[in-house]
Amino acid sequence: MVESAALPAGTVRIEPERAHRFARRLLEASGVPKADASLVADVLIRADLRGIRSHGVARLSYFLIRLTGGTINLDPQMKFSVGSPTTGILDADNAIGILAADRAMTEALTLAEQYGSGFVAVRNSSHFGYAGYWSERAMRQGCIGISLSNSGRRATPTFASQSLLGTNPLSVTIPGNDTDFFLDMATTSVAVGKIETALREGRSVPDGWTDANAPPPGLDENGVLDYSAPLLPLGGAGDDTGGHKGYGLSLMAELLCGALSGTGLQDRLDGADGHAPPAMGHFMGAIKVAGFRSPGAVADDMDATFELLRSAKKAPGRDRVFIHGEPETIAETENRQAGIPVTPPIWEGLTVWSERLGVDPL
Repeated sequence: MVESAALPAGTVRIEPERAHRFARRLLEASGVPKADASLVADVLIRADLRGIRSHGVARLSYFLIRLTGGTINLDPQMKFSVGSPTTGILDADNAIGILAADRAMTEALTLAEQYGSGFVAVRNSSHFGYAGYWSERAMRQGCIGISLSNSGRRATPTFASQSLLGTNPLSVTIPGNDTDFFLDMATTSVAVGKIETALREGRSVPDGWTDANAPPPGLDENGVLDYSAPLLPLGGAGDDTGGHKGYGLSLMAELLCGALSGTGLQDRLDGADGHAPPAMGHFMGAIKVAGFRSPGAVADDMDATFELLRSAKKAPGRDRVFIHGEPETIAETENRQAGIPVTPPIWEGLTVWSERLGVDPL
């Protein structure tokens, strides 16, 4: 989701190519091979371009902490095992999650090309960037794209007061004509990165984002959200406003990514703070649109649906109904022209990392 808050004073705009080069060099200085570092940088800069600042260069610290601490494998021997003509499991061997997700979606697309659909569960992985990057890959090849990930120690189940589940994002994409359907969301009220962004920029954390009975959220010495306040499921606390539905979506993602792949939740809880392997799982899917109807006919019907939604009577103060993915497309147009925004706290953190790793500053 596009960060809607105004950019703080002191924010600078950086050309995407320059930001990509800087991110790649930091990763290479941490021991990541050049091609792998380039892919990780691609995912991060793509998030920034689409206005998802919480998952762009601001996320570099997540990887650098774990890479320099030795809790992510720099030379993974990933192994893909086919379970049926359309399903399989990828053991990522504790790789950078972006590399694991890339391999998993490649395998899913290969199966879809042969059989019409492909689904891959991933185990022994780590943070895979923003979910929409992977579902978009499938969409660009004429498929319905599906990507989910789990994590741990971030969100409370409904009626609990302890952080157990992750923000467990999911993305589903469907190719259209001029407008694609591009859903990309956390199953908590908000993503971790949104809270980090608010705290870095001196904004208050709105009610409903974290457990009101817990201490207020804060950032650790690396500018990463600490574990003091559990995030709430989508829908909020309890079940009066639908929190049990968000909890159900989160648990669904946990099971598809964890139980199917064979990576237990306890392992994620143990690795959440960066001192042990992250033990995350993912779930990737690709389904050929042409397996249902002509892709053109599907896209035309999507357009008709979108037109009905856009023509709806607008809420007070609003002049447009958006289709999922449109705000990000608007942000990308602006950010390609003006450069991606880097706020003062992120600039400061990246400067510290550049000095630590001997990389020319941004």
